[in-house]
Amino acid sequence: MRVSPVNLKILAYTLDVEGFDASGPLQACGFASAEALQDDGEWLPVALFDRMMAAAIEATGDAAFGLVAGKSIALMRHGTITPLVLSTPSLRQLLDDLRRFAGLTVEHSEIELVESTRGARLRVTPVVRNGRSGHFRMELVATSAVQMLKFAGASNPDIFQVDFPYAEPVGQAQRYEATFGPRIAFGRKDCGIDFNPALLDARMPMHDPVAYVSARTRAESVLAAMRAGTDVAERVRQWLLQAFPRQPTVAETAAHLGLQERALRRHLLLLGTSHAALMQECQQLVAERLLAEGRMPLKQIAEALGFLSVHSFHRAFRRWSGVTPSAWRDQGVAIGESLGRPGQ
Repeated sequence: MRVSPVNLKILAYTLDVEGFDASGPLQACGFASAEALQDDGEWLPVALFDRMMAAAIEATGDAAFGLVAGKSIALMRHGTITPLVLSTPSLRQLLDDLRRFAGLTVEHSEIELVESTRGARLRVTPVVRNGRSGHFRMELVATSAVQMLKFAGASNPDIFQVDFPYAEPVGQAQRYEATFGPRIAFGRKDCGIDFNPALLDARMPMHDPVAYVSARTRAESVLAAMRAGTDVAERVRQWLLQAFPRQPTVAETAAHLGLQERALRRHLLLLGTSHAALMQECQQLVAERLLAEGRMPLKQIAEALGFLSVHSFHRAFRRWSGVTPSAWRDQGVAIGESLGRPGQ
């Protein structure tokens, strides 16, 4: 999983705003400063975000720093989402927008509205869930969710219960109650906030129709631009399939498609894949077709796919499918015979 660099940038800004030095956590992730993190730069492994959150906890000396970060004005740093939050007509619309535009910064929305006959619940599923970083991110998102409820007019009686899937932190009861209200349960199945469903469709006091339409139009434009490469993966597949046994580099593929290399990498990342992953996918597809046809020896198949040796092809195919090429072909023959077709 990957995240937009804007997440690390916002965390650095949060540390600075809250009176801490962000340079240490940034350097722990290999960045000299927050300026090195480009909002529209290549997305980063979530493990790097995990590392920075852990470093932030170390820098603050506060295991519950997520309660602070979730209320920080630093969260308003993300320019595309903030105008939507400030001008939205209702909490329901805000939650729908957060779900729709989550892809601008993370691979899935971290807050999900769940409605049932019993009421309404905000289910919190952070991009990092385990360890201290997982607790930090979970508490940050849950705090932000409660702030949204309060923005919609909620008072403590409107927040029925807040659940966390871990033991109650020692000596922090007052801080948690000040953030979430008196009804908090630890050791639950997941993290979630049960609240008064009447809040969902109540008119937001700061709703500005003109500002909201403008903000949503801009967000849609940014999202559309990010998704402009939805057909890029298929074009890459076709190019790679035609190029075998040669294995084009990312730069060669980008040039063939008329794109900058960085743009191609980003398009594929947004689609949840990469040039290397597509290369392996195409190699596996062609390998399985040639094995099923049964006319070429393994050495020729390996050469047709651009492998330097039968051994490297054997190793790769086993990684893809869990069996050797010969075993895969034998399985296909056995299945064909069981269905009454001649063996390959």
